[in-house]
Amino acid sequence: MKRRESGEADQRDGSRFVSTLVIAAAIIAAVRLAREDISRPSPRVTSAIFDSISLARSLLTGVLRRYPGGQ
Repeated sequence: MKRRESGEADQRDGSRFVSTLVIAAAIIAAVRLAREDISRPSPRVTSAIFDSISLARSLLTGVLRRYPGGQ
């Protein structure tokens, strides 16, 4: 029963979707940086990654708002 209670707590605070968010951000960043030289960190690469994370967060928030039963 403890396992189920733990899962319910995860659903309430949204941590259940952390892996989804990471995967979405990685895909967005990969598409944006497909033709960039990413062998060394640069402000452009860092900015693209942070923008991708922000976009993934907003997409996930929108989906959860539209389909509240999914959470």
